[in-house]
Amino acid sequence: MFPRVPLDDANSTHSRRTGQPGTAAPLSTLRCNPATAQKSPHVNRQTPNQTVQSSRCKHSHPPRKNTSRTWQQRKLGELGFTYSGLSGKNKSDFGHGSAYFVTYLNVFSNPIADCYGIEAVEIDDKQHKVITGDIFFTASSETPEDVGMTSLWLGAQDNLYLNSFCFGYRMTANHNSIFMAYSLRSPQFRSKIQLLAQGISRFNISKKKVMELISTFPSLSEQIRIAKFFRVLDDLIAAAKKKADLLKLKKRYYLQAIFSQHLRFKGFTKPWQQRKLGDVCKVSKNINKTQYSQSDVLSVSRDAGVVNQVQYQGRSFASNDLSRYRTVTPQSLIYTKSPLKVAPYGIMISSHVHGIVSPLYAVYQCPNNYNHFLSYFFSSSATLNNYLKPLVAKGAKNTINVSDCDAANGMVPYVNAEEVDAIVFIFQILDTLIEEVKDKHDLICRKKAFFLQKMFV
Repeated sequence: MFPRVPLDDANSTHSRRTGQPGTAAPLSTLRCNPATAQKSPHVNRQTPNQTVQSSRCKHSHPPRKNTSRTWQQRKLGELGFTYSGLSGKNKSDFGHGSAYFVTYLNVFSNPIADCYGIEAVEIDDKQHKVITGDIFFTASSETPEDVGMTSLWLGAQDNLYLNSFCFGYRMTANHNSIFMAYSLRSPQFRSKIQLLAQGISRFNISKKKVMELISTFPSLSEQIRIAKFFRVLDDLIAAAKKKADLLKLKKRYYLQAIFSQHLRFKGFTKPWQQRKLGDVCKVSKNINKTQYSQSDVLSVSRDAGVVNQVQYQGRSFASNDLSRYRTVTPQSLIYTKSPLKVAPYGIMISSHVHGIVSPLYAVYQCPNNYNHFLSYFFSSSATLNNYLKPLVAKGAKNTINVSDCDAANGMVPYVNAEEVDAIVFIFQILDTLIEEVKDKHDLICRKKAFFLQKMFV
């Protein structure tokens, strides 16, 4: 994830005051190497029990609140000083050179910066260089809620600068930089930052005003414990995200291999046939009479699938008259006829639930699991767009003009029921695993947000 450095990294008053670059190997041969990061002159040598441990760390529980000592309060300007990002550059200066700069997106997205979130630029000795333990602030954003986002740099790279839309902060006080990284991202500090945002179409903050903000902190030993705890949470979040990404990658591979027939299940060797969608699935004319109400209206999303509208969006957007709404069953395939950026002709997706959808949608009833089979088949944007493009006419305002019957005139693979069941089964297992990992990831994120709210008062 990130280089593991002692928790007292960059806490040395001497190292911050010198402001000299580290001694890491060139980026072309070494990026975020933990061994190199720990050899940096800006990293204090601490005993082994002060290093960040793995996700099985014994400090994975929240540190107990220390009531014997009151947390201190100091202005940020009393704890360190600021410096500017790149200046005097134009577009031609970027994308080449033997120096690098930390990108705005990297700062905005990560409490602890991603060591790979850097881009090339020419060496310029007039610019301020970044060192291990520096904290970055975004100085500009489109909304006041996003201004002043902070990120801690733990890498050890030579000739590293900061992007033009951020400013750097280098602490001179004997503080734990990782603790500060999480403290500055806490809801309490974020609310103070937002009050400093000024602008109309774009919001900015003043370095001078930021340095007047009050930072609250405990003893150094307690800072270390809190920092360890949040690092463990971040490790767990990263592990869950990585697992979900690997499962999604595996699903994409199987989608491509199975629907190209390069991968077949044992016992199935007969070539697939091609038939019109309308010959396999029938256009449904079933409309709502009295059986369904506003609470049964379904939303259709490319990412979330067919879900209850109230649960998904917080309220119903349906009209008061539901008599023309189409009824949907777990055997239905739905065509939205609504353009999206990646699906300019709309999407086709299967339903797993009963309910009703907008009368603007087309609904097809399919045998057995064939609607789910087709939903996986159409999950590829290229496949979906290639199918719909010859059938759909676009209106002047990007509206989609096609009848339910005409939208079913395209050719789709026709497979015997046993192979359909096998294909649907494997993809439903992968979907379940992905959803379980996503739920775990979201749970840990909520726990982290809770502790950020409660721990930094």
